[in-house]
Formats: sequence, C-alpha cells, structure tokens
Amino acid sequence: MSKKRKRISRRRLAGQRVMAHVQTFHLETGQHKPVTAARRYIAEAALTAPAIVNVRRNEHTTDRFFWGEKGLFSAQYAEENHFLFPSLRGIVEIVGENNMFNGLELSADDWEEIEEYEYAFV
Repeated sequence: MSKKRKRISRRRLAGQRVMAHVQTFHLETGQHKPVTAARRYIAEAALTAPAIVNVRRNEHTTDRFFWGEKGLFSAQYAEENHFLFPSLRGIVEIVGENNMFNGLELSADDWEEIEEYEYAFV
C-alpha cells in the first residue's frame, strides 16, 4: 500500500514562494550540533538577514534554518509565518503580492490571520 502524502497548507506554500527569493548557504555540521554549526557559521561569515542555512548532519538528514532580523528559526516555522518577518515582508513588497501568490487561492481566513499580525512590522 502506498503512503499518503501529507497535505501542505496554502500558507506554507505561500511562505515557500517567499523563501525562494532568500539567499541560501550550505554547510556540514562537523563536530557540532546542527543549530550550533549554523550559529557559528552565521557569526564567522557575518551573514545579514534574511538567509537560509542548510546544515547537513549526515548523508540522509539536512536541517534547514532561517536567519532573520529577530534571530535563528527553523525554516519550516519561517515558511508558515513568513508575514511575521519584516525582511520577508519586504521581499513580498518588491516582487508584488499578485506575482508572488498567483494561483495559490489564499482564503479570506488566511488573509485575516496574516493581517492580525500586522503589528509585527511596526
């Protein structure tokens, strides 16, 4: 029997489209835990927000982190809550909401939830 695919939310799909415009860096963990390796790389390379850091643990596992102006987050969290990050909001404004979310059919509930968090951009 084949495995059922988990349905991905429209909000996360929208976040993935936004995150596709963010610069990505790849590194190996070495002797450190993935989050420590990401933090050390960010400090050594003096990365500016926004950035995605892919940390390879072993040949099977890669952890994704989002470096934003508010700190280091999992990339999945940043995708689902892209509207909370001013730098990602700036990307949406540059590209344009119509171009970015074309064909996604975000419902009124999705937009209401995004608008609830407008205070995050103040």
